[in-house]
Amino acid sequence: MEMPISMGQIGNAYTIRRISGSGEVRSHLQAMGFNPGTEIRLIAQLHGDVIVGVRESRVAVNEEQARHILV
Repeated sequence: MEMPISMGQIGNAYTIRRISGSGEVRSHLQAMGFNPGTEIRLIAQLHGDVIVGVRESRVAVNEEQARHILV
């Protein structure tokens, strides 16, 4: 069952199943490294915004964008 990354548990690793949203939103997230099949780790969360480890980087994603990253 898919869920937004913002509903994950801090410290856990997840595999991205799909990116939802408009073409512009998907393109933006994919340009930041969020692609289906990529493993990410939820590092921190504050009021719906998240910090995610993706590849060799840490990326901050706001609450609206985080809803489109489905794991």
